[in-house]
Parts: sequence; C-alpha cells; structure tokens
Amino acid sequence: MTEVVRGAQPTPLGTSTKRATASSAAAATRPRWAVWYRRLLFVLDLCCVIAAVALGYYLRFGFDTKVGRVTTYLGLGLILAAIWVTCLQYVGGYEIRHLATGPEEAKRVLRASAIAVSLLAIYCFVTQTLIARGYVVGVVPIGAALLLLQRAAVRAWVRRQRAAGNWSFRILAVGTSDSVRHLLAVTQRAKGAGLRVVGACAEDVAVGAEIAPDVPVLGGIFDAAQVAASIDANVVAVTGAGMGPTSVRELGWELEGTGRGLVMAPALTEIAGPRVHVSPVEGLPLVWLEQPQLGRLPRIVKRALDLILGGLILIFAVPVLAGTALAIKMTSRGPVFFRQSRLGLHGEEFRILKFRSMYADAEQRRRELLELNEQDGGGVLFKIRQDPRITPVGRILRKFSIDELPQLMHVLSGTMSLVGPRPLATEDSVYEGSARRRLLVKPGLTGLWQVSGRSDTSWDDAVRLDLYYVENWSIGLDLSILVRTLLCVLARKGAY
Repeated sequence: MTEVVRGAQPTPLGTSTKRATASSAAAATRPRWAVWYRRLLFVLDLCCVIAAVALGYYLRFGFDTKVGRVTTYLGLGLILAAIWVTCLQYVGGYEIRHLATGPEEAKRVLRASAIAVSLLAIYCFVTQTLIARGYVVGVVPIGAALLLLQRAAVRAWVRRQRAAGNWSFRILAVGTSDSVRHLLAVTQRAKGAGLRVVGACAEDVAVGAEIAPDVPVLGGIFDAAQVAASIDANVVAVTGAGMGPTSVRELGWELEGTGRGLVMAPALTEIAGPRVHVSPVEGLPLVWLEQPQLGRLPRIVKRALDLILGGLILIFAVPVLAGTALAIKMTSRGPVFFRQSRLGLHGEEFRILKFRSMYADAEQRRRELLELNEQDGGGVLFKIRQDPRITPVGRILRKFSIDELPQLMHVLSGTMSLVGPRPLATEDSVYEGSARRRLLVKPGLTGLWQVSGRSDTSWDDAVRLDLYYVENWSIGLDLSILVRTLLCVLARKGAY
C-alpha cells in the first residue's frame, strides 16, 4: 500500500490541477443510480408543477379557452414551472444525501414553494402582469401537495430498493474499532438511509482482521484515501478518536477532486439538528449541544393541539366508541373497559382506560404463556402473535388500534398527550437507567415507537425511539408522528 506522507501540504499547482479535474473525477465516482435518480426526480417534479398549473387554471376558469387568457396563463405557468424547479435546485432539493429523509425533503420542498411564489409575485409586479388571485391560491397548494406526495412515493420505492441491497453508498469507516462498530450498527438499523460500510481503517485492529462480518480492516487510519480508491468507496466516514484536526484536514486534501465525500460521524447520536449548533472560533468549529427543554410557548401550543385534535377525533369517533362497547358486551363476559395503573409525567401514577380486547381471565393466564412471549426486554413487553387470550372482537380492535381510543379522555384531561412515549406498567424495573427519561414528558396515545413497527419493535429499540423523542421534541415532529400513525393504522403493520 502506498505510504501516506503526513503533514505534506499540496502545492498551489497541484491544488489547481485537482480542481481542474474535480468535475470529471466526481462524475466518474458518483454512483450511476444517483445520476439516474436526480434526473428522474427532476422530470417528476416538473410534471407535478405542470399538473398543478393546469388544475389551478381549471379551478379558476373552468374550460374557458379564450385565446388571450390561455396564452397569458400558459406563459405564466411555464415561467412558474421553471422558477419552481430552479428553487428546488437552489434549496438542495436534489442533493443525494437528503434522499429518503422525509422531514428534511418536505422542508426543502415547502421552502422552494414559498420562494417560487415570492419570485412570481415580484415578476408580476415588475412586468405589470395582472394575475387572478384565485389562480395562485389554487396552483401553489396543489403544486406543493403533488410534490410532497410524489416524493413520498419515490422515497417508499427507494426504501424498497435499499432493503434489497441496491441504491446504497459504499462507506469506508475510519476510527477505532468501537466507533466503527457503532456506525455499522446505526447503518444496519437504518437501512433506508442507504449507507453500507464495506471496509474500515482502524488504529487498534490489525490489517486483515474483521471488525464485523464483511467489514475487513484494510489499512491504518492514515491510509484512508488510498484504501477508499482501492475499494471504490463513495464516502469516507471519520468515526472517532485517532485522527487529529491536522490529519482530518489532510485527508480532505487527499480526497479533493476525487468525487468521494468526507463525513464526520461524531458521538451526537440520537440528537437532532435543532439542538446542535456549530460556532466557529478562530477556525475551530465548536459544536454546541443545547439542553432538551420544553418552553412555556411550546407547551401551550402542544396542549392546544391536544385539545383541538383530541376533541375533534373524539367527536367523530363517538359512533365507533358506541359500536365497539356494544360488540364487546355482546360477545364476551366481563367489563367493557380495561383499567390498569401506569406511570405518567414525572412518574405520577394514573389509571389508564382501554377497551377490553382480552377475555376476563387474561391476567391469570399470562403466567402459563410466558415461554411463548415473542418480545425481548426481560418481560417488559409481552406480545404473542396468536395470543389465545384475545377475543375475536379484540383482534379487530387491536388491528386498527380502536382499543386505544378511550385514552382520548386522558388527552383531554391533561394526563396524556396525543404524542409521547407509551405509558407502561408501574414497576420501577421498567424505568431503570436511561429509560427513566421517558417520564420527562407526558405519555402519548401514539409515539415514535408505534410508528416504527408497533408490536414488532424490540424493547431496546422502543427505549431508543422514546428517548429520541424526549431529546428532540418539536411541534413538527408531533405532526409527523400523527400522520405516520394514520398510515400505520391503515396498513395494520405490527398490530397484534
């Protein structure tokens, strides 16, 4: 393997040569699927905007084919389409690193839509072009909605491709064996991100050894650039200690012009962007991590969301609640509701209310079925796909999560929230260690755990997802979880 000369800075001539060949090198190393994806997304975005323009015209003018009007609005539509896709490019809507990242992609689509409308307004003002407000009011929301739906469909298709092992970035991980294993665990858990570790450069493991199956150590940490070229890696990920600032900078120089990305994977896992801020001091980028907090205004907004949405859902669900109660009473002995002690905010105990989905003697029979438990976590979760204790009606209730609807009363009373960690049993063992942080927020009717697999999610993953919610709560995250909850219920995924 070629020896890396540390500390050698590139000459100005060498640097300019690298920059001159950067475009061709990047094109040579860029995955073919990435090029194809960008082109596909551009065409689909253009089709969505054109469809929005046509629908907006129809909603405002119907089938009016007056030549002057059609010509005017056709021209405006073409200008708006060009502006819209240009804005998407400007805000990073076609950056591959955001592929399959729903919230980030949605944020960029909405930002591009807002900029496009502003530019259209400026154009109309400067050119004195009169445009019907009803047309704009129709085109903009339709266009944004079509773009969001189209990209959601593409993301779902991409996730299927990546689950099959396609459309992934080849990553060379650089650091210690522990930090490489951690990155490997994260990438395997989030297969939809399309990050596949294919090799490692580690400082504490001999070359030729394997840090994990199919992840061999191919060199030392200062051999990363040469190793990345030899295995055709798309990205070099520096994962931990071992490389100082100078070494990382030199690695960046070596990768310059090759088209390979350099990313830093710090120990800020499970912490979202709003809490992480970079503040450079004399060229040193200091990463500031804000404490998780729920200020007074966010608390008021969250409570208002609970009252408004919770109240509306309860009103529309009254016929379902009445029909469910009648079905339970007529098909099995026992009470309509199931009550159990749970821990809420700050560990305060309350009695949770659910529709009874099991036979009356379910708790007594639990011991007999312990060995059939399909969940981990030392008995914290108890789930059996074909649980004999569940009634026929109860199986339907669980499939569509109707058994949880009575908890809307807890949401309206303030004991629970629409979104939050699910309240579990009152035993202290459930909340040992980091899991106790789940009690820092109100328990929820739904949460990240539920929209990430429901009963198929392990206890460790459930705790990890709940802690992520506690650490990174926002109104946007709540709304995202509510939408995903509806999709999960309709898909009946992980419900048993």
